[in-house]
Amino acid sequence: MQSLLRRCASLVLVSFLALPLAAVAETRAWLPEGITLPDEHEVMLDQQIGSFTHILQILVVTDPSPLFDDWQAALVAGGYKVNDSMLFDGRLLFSGVGVESGQIAVQKFDEAEFMIQIDTSLAAE
Repeated sequence: MQSLLRRCASLVLVSFLALPLAAVAETRAWLPEGITLPDEHEVMLDQQIGSFTHILQILVVTDPSPLFDDWQAALVAGGYKVNDSMLFDGRLLFSGVGVESGQIAVQKFDEAEFMIQIDTSLAAE
């Protein structure tokens, strides 16, 4: 029941804060090239905050932690500096190529779900 309440609260928050679907698709240009998401996922939040901060939260049913190696390789190949010192906590940090700071985080969301959060703060030009 608590999970259902959290999900409903998130959906209400998203409905008030989210951009129209056409605009949401355009905002994904901020995702570093090569970062792929699991095919089956549910978007909880996809939002731009101010001019420089972006956040994407998705739910998946399979533990996505094995994707950290692929994400790290894609970031390095794209010219980003990667800091894997927080992988023990489920977070991969990165910066560079127009990104002041960013992270990909994985956490257990519910008994049968995991949340992937990708957020970036773009560098001011």
